[in-house]
Amino acid sequence: MQYRDFGGPPGAPVLLCLHGLGGSALNWAVLAPRLVATHRVLALDLLGHGGTGPGPGGGADRAVAAQLDVVGRFVDEVVRAPVTLVGHSIGAILAILHAGATPRQVDRLALLSPPVPRRTRWALDLRLASKLALLRAPGTAAGVRHLTARRAPTELVREQLTRATPHVQRIPAHAVDASVAEAVSRAARPDAGRAAATQWDQTLGVVSLLMHVGRWRATIATVPPRALWLHGTDDPLAGAAPARALAASRPDWDFVALPGVGHLPHLEEPGPVAVRMLAWLTTDCSSPADPRG
Repeated sequence: MQYRDFGGPPGAPVLLCLHGLGGSALNWAVLAPRLVATHRVLALDLLGHGGTGPGPGGGADRAVAAQLDVVGRFVDEVVRAPVTLVGHSIGAILAILHAGATPRQVDRLALLSPPVPRRTRWALDLRLASKLALLRAPGTAAGVRHLTARRAPTELVREQLTRATPHVQRIPAHAVDASVAEAVSRAARPDAGRAAATQWDQTLGVVSLLMHVGRWRATIATVPPRALWLHGTDDPLAGAAPARALAASRPDWDFVALPGVGHLPHLEEPGPVAVRMLAWLTTDCSSPADPRG
């Protein structure tokens, strides 16, 4: 597994950052410098992303489990101490799952724009169920891979950013350039096809989790650590209203809506995000949550 060490004081508490689908540890390069005065900041390349090879295969359920295995091994073998998991998008879903399955490794959670079901009070999100059926239909995966392979990495990265936020202009140019360069390198690797399959299976696995809304609420209810949940009001991929409703099921969690921010808060507004995170990280975990988020 590959990771980036952004530095931090010796012996400082560790923030372990998990990127979203199609991203990499590079996605934290804008936020991390604002956190390293008081914390050591590490960021993983998840399976099939960045410099880490593809997963073992075996379908959607195995893809999610394999990512969690990587996180667990990294904490045990590299960090060797409990961490605050900082997850963006699907990385936030993995952070929640890992904290629930392996609470000894996780002190706190900082969640940035996790995907959420649209109908948070239903047992089943029919929109996500329909989406999953389409994604699993014969030929869909092969068709998507074929179309993706015909497009330049530069075009794919910029399209991904445009889908994620209406405020692409706020993302520093050097961050976009770094993502493009990494995408070019990733596409040239001999395991690029298997890496794409890993990302596809991970997507199916997460959609399947969120589709069963009642089960997902129950999962969130059993996660031991306190959490900070930051969510942009302009997020086109995960609505702020259902996010707030789902977060309300955990009154000990702090939900903060970020006005005028899309799905990439750590890239769009790294300064305010860092201020929120650092203020929260210095609060006492045993104190009641602030209900004003």
